[in-house]
Amino acid sequence: MTVNSLFGFYRVFTQKEKRIFWLLLLSSVFDGLTQGVFLLQETIAKKALMASDFQVSLIGLISTATMIFSVLVGLFYSNRKKTGLLIAGMVLGRLIFLLAFLINGAGMYLLVLFFYYSMYSVQSPVFNSFFQKHLGQKRGQVFGLSRMVMMLCSMLAALAAGKLLDISPLYYKPVLFSVAVTGAITYILYIIMDRQTEYPRQSPAYIREALRDYKAMFKRTDFLMFEAVFMIYGLAFMIMVPAVPLFLINKLNFTYFQMAAANGVYAQLFMLLLIPFAGAIYDKGNLWKVWTISMAVLLGYPLFLGLSFLNQSRMLAYGGLLFYSLGLTGVVVLWNLGSLHFSGGKDAFIYQGFHVTLTGVRGVIGPMLGYLLLSRVSFLANFTVSFVLLAGAMVLSIYCGKRYRG
Repeated sequence: MTVNSLFGFYRVFTQKEKRIFWLLLLSSVFDGLTQGVFLLQETIAKKALMASDFQVSLIGLISTATMIFSVLVGLFYSNRKKTGLLIAGMVLGRLIFLLAFLINGAGMYLLVLFFYYSMYSVQSPVFNSFFQKHLGQKRGQVFGLSRMVMMLCSMLAALAAGKLLDISPLYYKPVLFSVAVTGAITYILYIIMDRQTEYPRQSPAYIREALRDYKAMFKRTDFLMFEAVFMIYGLAFMIMVPAVPLFLINKLNFTYFQMAAANGVYAQLFMLLLIPFAGAIYDKGNLWKVWTISMAVLLGYPLFLGLSFLNQSRMLAYGGLLFYSLGLTGVVVLWNLGSLHFSGGKDAFIYQGFHVTLTGVRGVIGPMLGYLLLSRVSFLANFTVSFVLLAGAMVLSIYCGKRYRG
């Protein structure tokens, strides 16, 4: 697979597709700058705001459990203009960081993070719907390229923020304030794309029609099995969410910049390099193969962190993050575009809304279970349980690959 085959799609795009393509890339730049700051969210809480281990664990819960509301977004906004929804998301989820200079404790910080992550119930389904509404068979490649741009910008933002916070932890206020700017620009670009999206004439019975689409979705056993694999993988991932930053900070004594390098570079390096290829494989329809390979590689993530715990080795911890980066390359594509594979001609907003809601469900269970394991047993317990769950997800994906081969 050559670079030309990966990016040659642009030549056959229509003018409208090219315009959406550049808007997607530009929004990914500003979203990357925003997300780069939050690669240090636990570090800011622990080092600058003196948060307890439990409060740090709550960040993991907040960042995912709030997605549980996404199913309602899908119900009420399927095949409808989303400009008003996006304006609300921009105000509540991004411009709220205009209050950054008032954050003086972990409690206020957690409250602001709650509003920020609640809006992912809006952001994720809307962003992914643009690929279905505007792009044809090359949506996986375009997504891979946009994600690569987003990760590169998040790396740069995380490293810059880490360097700044090492100079003085008090710089967390202007760092968080910057989210109001980059986040607002991201949403403005989404609004522009939404206004260029054609939706069918709204039926007075649109909720009944959306419920009918949900009913059809629940008859798709292949989609439900896809979500079952995601649920097992997701629990493995969420159990690690509180454990990894606390392990790196409390046990291996990482600085702000080292945490930025860990989360921004090592945990994203292979994703940055390989995600366009993963997007191209998705376009070829090899969904279950991507799942199986991703789960097999991700086994190295808890394995190497467990070895790092036993040896108190930073090098082994970096090795675990590299396996995370490599394995998550395929998972990121499937998380964002998997629903489009199953939706067919129906509005993928329904499928993605349900998918994101399930992320919220496991986001309630996983971080709390992870905190209980690390506080009552040890970090090694988190890494062991995560390894077993990932192995289970891999076995199930192999079975599904054989059953749903067509």
